[in-house]
Amino acid sequence: MKNFKGIVFSVVVLLSFVCAIQSCSFAADNSQQSKKYAVVDVTKVVNSSQSVKELKQERTAQKEAINKFLKEGNAQLNAEKDKAKKAELKKKLNNDFKLMTQNFDKQYQEKLLNANKEIISEITQIGKQRQYDLILTTDSVLYGGEDITNEIVKEVK
Repeated sequence: MKNFKGIVFSVVVLLSFVCAIQSCSFAADNSQQSKKYAVVDVTKVVNSSQSVKELKQERTAQKEAINKFLKEGNAQLNAEKDKAKKAELKKKLNNDFKLMTQNFDKQYQEKLLNANKEIISEITQIGKQRQYDLILTTDSVLYGGEDITNEIVKEVK
């Protein structure tokens, strides 16, 4: 009888152990299922962003300013007859052109970085609000994830 009680006790302990393991594995499976994933079409968001649109307009204006500078500089060079003065003017115009383009490029890069930060911030904020565990770009995902692109577009306009 003692032997039988020992066997029953061992079986009960073993069954409890097996049930505990299954519960842990079931809980692990459930935690995987409760993960929330989203995808964003970043190209669409960038093209819809008001700050990016303004940046494109500003870049166009900068290009126009450069073209105007080049036309005026060429006119000045063509008008100058003295070779020494012409060489000095050319050197000055080249330096001014270099400084102008560097300044424009620096401004553009800074504003582009700010626009990028703004977009990432909006994506992060919506991700936290809706409690996503992971947000990926649509071009890196073949299947799955809730598409939140339109929500992000509304925020960056």
